[in-house]
Amino acid sequence: MTVGRVVCGPSMATANPEKDRIAPVAIRDFRPEDYPALVAINNASFPDHPETEGEWRYEDEHFDRATYVQRRLVAVDRAAGDPVGFSDYSHMPWSFDPRRFQAWINVHPNAQRRGVGGALHDRLLEEMRERKATAVKTSVRESMTDSVAWVQRRGFREVSRHWESRLDLQAFDPATFAKYANVPKGLRIVTLKDELAEDPDRLRGVYEMGNAIGPDVPRTDPYTAPSFEMWRDMVLGPWSFPEAFFLGKDADLYVGQSDLARSESQPDVLYTGFTGVRREYRGRGVAWALKLAALSLAKARGYGEVRTWNSTLNAPMLGINVKLGFVKQPAWIQFEKDLTGGGG
Repeated sequence: MTVGRVVCGPSMATANPEKDRIAPVAIRDFRPEDYPALVAINNASFPDHPETEGEWRYEDEHFDRATYVQRRLVAVDRAAGDPVGFSDYSHMPWSFDPRRFQAWINVHPNAQRRGVGGALHDRLLEEMRERKATAVKTSVRESMTDSVAWVQRRGFREVSRHWESRLDLQAFDPATFAKYANVPKGLRIVTLKDELAEDPDRLRGVYEMGNAIGPDVPRTDPYTAPSFEMWRDMVLGPWSFPEAFFLGKDADLYVGQSDLARSESQPDVLYTGFTGVRREYRGRGVAWALKLAALSLAKARGYGEVRTWNSTLNAPMLGINVKLGFVKQPAWIQFEKDLTGGGG
């Protein structure tokens, strides 16, 4: 997904199997005037992860459609004429395969169990067949047990889990971790804000570091590098917080990163974008130093909470977060549907 902002994908909405074939909706293409209604649907479904219309518009406008597919469908109530659900699907820029897609279906809580999700799912599969897709992935929060059962009934199987974790900055005391705060000899910590003030072209060096680290991050699909332009636009989007984007530097080489991003709708909350270190610099405390620098700044600026996601396969980073006091929330389950047998 995007860099600089943790994107929480809407889950497949709940539905009643006996009513899936009775869908009082028309499915049509997304229109720009749908933004307010769809953001409202998203925020009603996930009130603890609200997003803004501005964030949606920016991300859509800066998605590299010249290279990747991105499409959105809207379910409109036939009687009232209002959107009651939507589906998104796209290629995965950070794990690109032209025949593999990620997708989300979201139905407003007040319109669930009426077959809306089923109608969106059926239309999604039609378009997957037209694109000769081999697989489609989605994510569901494990606490949404009806939604988990819904995707499983439709042939999706679990492939991985990501812990959502939250740190209460009021309770966080950086002094407790002072022994981890020092950067290894020969390295220094800088911020993206200061680096870009000196030379805007240094952003490309950060991009190249991310591509060097990316293949080592636990994932179910191989890493692929997005275009520099798309990565840059996501890093510098409305959620950008360059003074909280910390970098480890060895002379002119960027060797590690830990950054935080803002939330337009939750000014008290920050999200961890990415924490990683080049392979040859690991095991020297670089990740600890960078993460502590970011969290210390967040606390000093008066923020209340930092949220992050980690693959359950990423034991080293999970260990750091647990020691820092991050509290695990319900995990997000990644599901995949194999379409090689005809699209299910």
